Amino acid sequence: MHNARNGVTIGGRLVTDKLIIRISWLLPAIVVPVSMLIHLVVGNSRDFPFFISEADFPGIERFIFTAGLAISGLFQMLFAYRMWHEYRKIKPGKLLNLAMVCGLFTGANLFVMSFANMYDHLIIHVITASVVFQVGMIWAIVSHFAMPSANKRGKIIRRTSILLCIASYYVMTKAVASAIGGLDSYDLEDDTILTLDKIQEAIDVAAYAEFALFVCLVLCLYSFEQDFLALSESIEE
Repeated sequence: MHNARNGVTIGGRLVTDKLIIRISWLLPAIVVPVSMLIHLVVGNSRDFPFFISEADFPGIERFIFTAGLAISGLFQMLFAYRMWHEYRKIKPGKLLNLAMVCGLFTGANLFVMSFANMYDHLIIHVITASVVFQVGMIWAIVSHFAMPSANKRGKIIRRTSILLCIASYYVMTKAVASAIGGLDSYDLEDDTILTLDKIQEAIDVAAYAEFALFVCLVLCLYSFEQDFLALSESIEE
């Protein structure tokens, strides 16, 4: 892989920054709702609403979920690197370096999570999913302050999305933590479906908060696209 003007060359083929960023946010924006819808329509869902990762269920929904998020994770890592590479030409700094590390870490954990489904690898799934959400938010916040002369529209979208991310994450974790704390006994080694059934009342709230969190993180990635396009236009001019 080599850096090129407005993108990278992989195997002699140019992959533009626009395509890298577009896949980073658009692919998960399509894959997650589609896999959840299939999971519900074919009758594999244990209840409704359900967590996003419950759609990583054996069947066609698992193939879509795993393949889509694995590719998304790789492209998010590539995007984090490209953002660092291009913006350091304008304003290098520690925040920009930190943003790249957060982006690489988020993408790598998303890649691992896509293969570590919650039914067979619950502990790994919980850890990687938590990292994706938590470090993903940090990535958005740090990048927001690290980018010089950010696009106005991108900044507005990002500020709103970050605030909603924090609120959604709080509601989700609070609901689940309270529900699990109320169980007589809880062990990550226990049957996943049985545990989820026990806390369905909390999931009725947490699942919507989780989906809102997902949407807001996708919007943060989308807002970065606005900045990158503006940067490309300024360089061409």
